Amino acid sequence: MSSNTCRAKIRIWTLGIIACTVHIPDSFVLALDAGRLLTSGPMKTCHMICHSNQSHLSQIYTGFSMLNDSGEIALSQECRVRTFLDPAKPQHLRDARGTHLLVVVNGDTRLYYDCHDSHEIDEAAALEVDRYLKRSYAADKIPGSLKHKVFPLGFNYQVLLRDADDFERQRRSEFNQGTDGSHVSYFRPTIEKMCSAPRAHEPRILFMTRAWDPFDNPDRSDEKIQERVRINDSRARCLELLRSEFGERFLGGFLQTDFAVEKYGHVLLADNAAYEKGTYVELLRRYPICIATTGLHGSIGWKMGEYVAFSKAIVSEPLQFEVPGDFKPGENYLEFDEPEQCVNAVHELLSDAALRDEMMRRNHAYYNCYLRPDAMIRRTLDIGA
Repeated sequence: MSSNTCRAKIRIWTLGIIACTVHIPDSFVLALDAGRLLTSGPMKTCHMICHSNQSHLSQIYTGFSMLNDSGEIALSQECRVRTFLDPAKPQHLRDARGTHLLVVVNGDTRLYYDCHDSHEIDEAAALEVDRYLKRSYAADKIPGSLKHKVFPLGFNYQVLLRDADDFERQRRSEFNQGTDGSHVSYFRPTIEKMCSAPRAHEPRILFMTRAWDPFDNPDRSDEKIQERVRINDSRARCLELLRSEFGERFLGGFLQTDFAVEKYGHVLLADNAAYEKGTYVELLRRYPICIATTGLHGSIGWKMGEYVAFSKAIVSEPLQFEVPGDFKPGENYLEFDEPEQCVNAVHELLSDAALRDEMMRRNHAYYNCYLRPDAMIRRTLDIGA
């Protein structure tokens, strides 16, 4: 081996095909680390540097694969197996980098995708990149020196290609999830299964959710403990009122966990089978009106992304974070602050078919423009151009 050859080995996948495991010159490895990849031809090249295969990132990975399959980009991938835990950070941020992804575009533009629930910016990472795409985007929480490079990413939900491509198989292998997809339940949440145009159904209401145990981690701060208590109590009150007011037109409750059974036994789902992904998606198709509440760390929950993808009429607590595009209360969703207002908003949607139908139409249009995985990634690449 020559003196200018790296002793480490790196596997590079490009265009979905593994080339080989090779010895790479030190200068080239340094160029990879700096994001200066060699490119050729007019097609936009995108090199993903992955540190995990968490579900939070599935929408991003799927979007890049879709653009690669359509010939819009030339995609390559590198998996770096390393710990991303930072014990010095607050408990809720210690594993945040497991939901982050770096993508190098055309060899010199570094896009950083942050899909973590909380609003905090990873300032060390942000200083090293050109654009920082943040799921839980709050303009007033971004340090002034970084405002010019941080942009809203949008709603998050789990979605995969119909069949695992070589990029997904590599991530499974490198991050010890197996190559047979065993980490994905029997229901694979594919693009085709995880969206729908507006459908005419009897106007019924759906709200299946979970209660978070405030005390399942001894390192959790008092602030985060109280946040979980507030979320649980608000959801429980919504469930009580919706069941009482709408009877058989309403389906919902808490997933049965030891904590939920102990604290909220009166508002549980009758059967946890309804919460299994495949069953839930089939129910989602049949219930036009869906309820969303604020998630952990003030996040917009995955359910909101799913509701938009399925063109639902939505009733939601106020969104604490910004999303791209024209997504407005009164047009894409009805807003409530208190559980009693949630009931009133549902009544409004039940009694006004025109409002309900127009909201579903707007959400279908929003999905196609901003939320569908390829549309989301295409927009971020335009931001990085």
